[in-house]
Amino acid sequence: MTRRTGILAVVCIVAAIGAGIGAGAISRAVETPVATTGALAAGTSPSLPADTTAGPSSSASPSAAASPLAGLSPGASPAASPSTAARPPGSAPLSAKGFKVRGTVVPIGYPLPVSAKPKYGPGWHAPRVGAPLPYQSVRGVGKNGQLLRAHDGIDIQVKIGTPVLAAFSGVVIDPRTKWRPWAPNLYGYVVVIQSTEPTSRGYYAIDAHLSRVAVGIGDTVTRGEVIGLTGITGDAAGTIPHLHFELRAPFLIDQTSGGVFRRLDCFDPLPSLLAADPRRH
Repeated sequence: MTRRTGILAVVCIVAAIGAGIGAGAISRAVETPVATTGALAAGTSPSLPADTTAGPSSSASPSAAASPLAGLSPGASPAASPSTAARPPGSAPLSAKGFKVRGTVVPIGYPLPVSAKPKYGPGWHAPRVGAPLPYQSVRGVGKNGQLLRAHDGIDIQVKIGTPVLAAFSGVVIDPRTKWRPWAPNLYGYVVVIQSTEPTSRGYYAIDAHLSRVAVGIGDTVTRGEVIGLTGITGDAAGTIPHLHFELRAPFLIDQTSGGVFRRLDCFDPLPSLLAADPRRH
């Protein structure tokens, strides 16, 4: 068994235990190894600072030593422009016109197994330390005139090592090519999926602070597939273990908070999570 196959086998077995998958499904999954970084394949955790202020100082990609994505070859993102053809009922918005940043439901699969027993922690726009990067939310201006950063996602509190499931069927992308400068010291080990589903084509799901990644950039994934394990990498070190989950649109949305205007692709993922939460159905 190769090292990559061994890592995937562990992930699949843990997923099977948490989600009740049969032995046949485990066997099929192990037969198809997926790419991981050298650090992940070796079973090591990233050494990342517990906090940051402004993230990287330039738009250049992080170095191999700094980035948990090092060693993965960036793949081309799927087309981000949603089709204007007839779409199924309940589909996500096609444009920013009338978009409700706190009330939009995007059809997703729940990112954790039913057996995970998660709790919802700090939500969208909760205060965060440090200055916001160009793609991050702002909650106002400090006394010194510095912009104050806000939380871009939801922290779903769950024990370390819980399987993380793909919220969309789609393609794994390199966040460094989409959001610049990317901040691995904040996100830690991360998987970003761009949806190819007709109800959410072009939308992004970001799963951060992982301890293990089971997919590589450019891989095609299916909704509900195990893509990694929860952890406390990035600035989650020292916090209650959680999965940081974000949804981002394939277009920019006008947003004003604390008197500060920005055009961002992030929005509150909680309505979508609650709609997908199997414990609420």
